[in-house]
Order: sequence, then C-alpha cells, then structure tokens
Amino acid sequence: MQIQPFKVTLLEEVVTSKRAANEGGHESLDYLPGITFLGAVAAHLYPKLSDADAYTLFHSGKVRFGDALPLSESGQLSYPMPLCWYKHKRKEWGRQMELRNYQHREYPKRIQEEQIRGNYLSFQYDSKNDDRFTKIVPKLRMKTAINPNTGTAKDEQLFGYTSLPMGQEFVFNLEADFADDDARSQDLFDQVVETLQQADLKLGRSRSAEYGAVQIEKLPEPKDERPAIEDASQAITLWLLSDAALQDEQGQPILFQPTAKSVGLPTHFVFDPSKSFLRSRRYAPFNAYRQRRELERAVLSMGSVLHFICQDEEQAVEAETLQHIQTQGIGLYRQAGLGRVWINPPILTAENPRNYFSKISSRLRKKPKARQAPEEDLIYRYLAKRAEQFSESDLIEKRLKKWVDELVTLYQSARSLSYTPIGVCPGPTPTQWGQVMEIAKTASTVDELTSKLFEAHGVCKADDPQWTKRIYLEKKSDIDDFRKWLRDDKISNEDRQHLLPQIVARFARLAIDVAREQSTGK
Repeated sequence: MQIQPFKVTLLEEVVTSKRAANEGGHESLDYLPGITFLGAVAAHLYPKLSDADAYTLFHSGKVRFGDALPLSESGQLSYPMPLCWYKHKRKEWGRQMELRNYQHREYPKRIQEEQIRGNYLSFQYDSKNDDRFTKIVPKLRMKTAINPNTGTAKDEQLFGYTSLPMGQEFVFNLEADFADDDARSQDLFDQVVETLQQADLKLGRSRSAEYGAVQIEKLPEPKDERPAIEDASQAITLWLLSDAALQDEQGQPILFQPTAKSVGLPTHFVFDPSKSFLRSRRYAPFNAYRQRRELERAVLSMGSVLHFICQDEEQAVEAETLQHIQTQGIGLYRQAGLGRVWINPPILTAENPRNYFSKISSRLRKKPKARQAPEEDLIYRYLAKRAEQFSESDLIEKRLKKWVDELVTLYQSARSLSYTPIGVCPGPTPTQWGQVMEIAKTASTVDELTSKLFEAHGVCKADDPQWTKRIYLEKKSDIDDFRKWLRDDKISNEDRQHLLPQIVARFARLAIDVAREQSTGK
C-alpha cells in the first residue's frame, strides 16, 4: 500500500457545511472531508481518463482520499476526541482538568459531567503550551443575495456562511492499494499527487466568490502512530478516526446497533453497548458536475467508540484480520475518507486519560538528544527548506500588515480631500479589490499580473474615478492616487518578484475588508 501525506494551508476561508438543507443556519465542519479532495481531483482528471481508470481512481476504493484534520499549534498531527471521554460540565479546560473514560465504568453522580466534543487531541505535544487539545473556531459572515436586474440586495434574502479560518493548517493522507510493479497504477497515482499540488485548486462551497483557495504540499511519509497489531484478541475496541457508513445484510444503514459483520469481524463477536459511545449524522454531498446532490449518507460520526466481545471463549480474532481492518477501514465510501479506524488504541486503556499523557511526557523527557543530521541528509535539507519558507512567510505577513495600515491612511486622506461622506467608500470598492484578487490568483507571471491590472483593458483603469481618487502621502509626493500607489510604490518595489502574484492576492483579500469598513462607516 502506498501512502502520501499532504499539508493543506487555507489561503482563504473555506466553507464545508455539515448538512444538506437549503434553509436555516449552515454550520461548518471543523475539518476538510476527503470527498472535497476527491471531487477537486476528479474535476481535473475525469475528462482525461478512460472509464476503467476513472473507476479505479474515484469509485473502486483502491485509492482513498483521507479527511484533513487540523494541526496543533506546535504542528503535531491530531485525532478526533473519543466520545467515551467526559469532563466536569462547569469547569473550563486546563492542565489539571480531570478527564474520565466512561468505557471502563460509570462514576458516581455527585457531579454533572458532559461528553467532550469539538476538540482534537495530539500525542506528541508541546508541554510548554499544553497544546495536546486543539479546537477549531469557524467564522461567521452574513451575506445577501443580489437582484441581477437592479444590482441591489434582494428582499428577504439574507444568509450566512460559517467557514474555516484563513491560515489554518491541516494534514491528510492519500492511500492506494497498488502493487509496486504496476506501472499503469503508479502513473495514475502520480497524476493524482501532481493534481493535488496545483496552484488553482479550490475547495468547498462558494468557490467563485471569496472562498476556497488552498495550498497543498507533499510531506515526507510520517510514522503511523497506530501500532501494528501482533496479538489475537477476544475484546475489540474500534475508535473511529473518520465518519463510518455501515450497512446491514439488506443494505440498510446502521446507526445504533453495529454488527460484527458490518465492521469485518467474525460472527461470533457481538456488539457491547455498555462500552460503546456513538453519535450519527446524515448529509447528502453536492456533486458539482451533475449539479445536484447525491444519495443521502447516514454515518457514525468520527470519535465514536465501538466495542465488541467474543461469545466463544475458545475463539479469538486473528491479528492479521485486525490489521487488515485497521489498514483498509470499514464500511462504504472509503474512497472519500470514510471508515478509518484505530483498533484497541492505548489511549483508551486508562480510566483517567491524563495518566496516559503523563506516561508519554515521561518517555519523551528520557529520550536522548538526537545527533545533528549531516548536510547531505534528505530530512535535514527538507527541514532547512521548511524553516526558510516559514521565515519568508513571516516577512511577507509583516509586509502585508504595513500595506494594510498604509491603505487605511490612504482612505482617510482621500475622504478628506474629496469631502466623501461617511458610509461611502472614498476609493477602490470591495468589488474592485475582489477583481484584483481574482487576477492575482490566476496570473502565472509578474508581466501577466501587471498587464491585467494596469494596461488599458486592466482592472485598475487610468480613468476610473475610484482608483484615481486624490490622496496625499507626506513622504511620497509623486504618489497622488490609489492606482499609482499600488503600481509604482508596492508592486514595482517588491523584491520578491517570484511571489508577487501570491502577495498581491493575499493583500487584495485583506483590502476587501478595509474597503468594506469604509463603505459601512465603521
């Protein structure tokens, strides 16, 4: 089996709704489901492939696009919180928070406890920051539909998007059950890897507006934190690392009473509800090619804990069978990331999970200091390159902040010189900055960027009243309007020309918010 991990960085906010309803508030998932990557790759490759190759890549389950789960603040992999963990309802999170594992026993009802949800846990964490638990807080933006006949807001058409925040990082795995000597399958796998790293890849809903842009990059193959299963067992615990779509022998979805057969175990195993903790949800993924939703999926939610016990004391399930289940997953739609499990995870063996984390911390402190890798070491070169990229990214962010601060000053100057009333944008509008962002995201060279922005047919026209609003900069007397400021003072003087389209796109996205505040009078 081939495994290729990827890191996903959100260049814009991304909308991934939990449910299929068209009315009511839309709540966003706090991760990127595997079907979003499958759909993005299929949109690029499906027209180029034969029917047989398309089936192999996107329908057979031989290629699996995993869910992208968030990285912790220290850059560690994370996993969904087990639903058998509870905490005191009235106490906030903290280092000394007592966590109780209800899979072992029920506790006295002296205090009111609640199930822990909406968090992710990491095993290798930063002890100083205590970031073993990660929580993603989506952002909410209210919008209104536009009447195409008048160009104004439609009546009673207010809606909102809840989205994942820009800058958040996630990691997912691309898995394939291809033989190493299968040249055709390897070529297909390489095409998927190449497509995932394209610069114009967008995910989620409302991709034609201001959402969805991501950057995907390959990572070295990580060590699987799920240990290989070596012993047979008569008690099996499955921790769902992703949603799972199980079905019975009649093809009906299973949500409350999973059977041994539905998860790949022998029939002499039975489900133990006293040590199982389940949640479920229903949704219908939208197929952009068909322009309609697919069949509704009823799934067990990630983090659910399923426990099975053997009825026959003389029989046990072989380690090879358990390892196959853990590697291949369970249930339907595995090509879209569903069905990933961890069998008999050590984290669930402790009644108080804090004790397990303490053991991990102790082992980490006892590890000898690693020797410094030589220059020719591949890992060393990769880490050095990543450190250089992070340093460059920090410099770009600081520069963008200065640009934004200066832009605010320009708007204030333009408002004073043109006597523009409060509530009216005294310069380029949010829509105009959005046009700049779209051009910058699609431009492949600096010449193409400047041509589409500033030449006669460009967005920043020399006769546009908004781009040519008069401004005054004390130390730059030759810069007297927004167009010259962007072209001559910012783009022309940028020393990182190879990153210029990306820098301009990110700045334009921030400028949209600045212009929107000017338009609303804030």
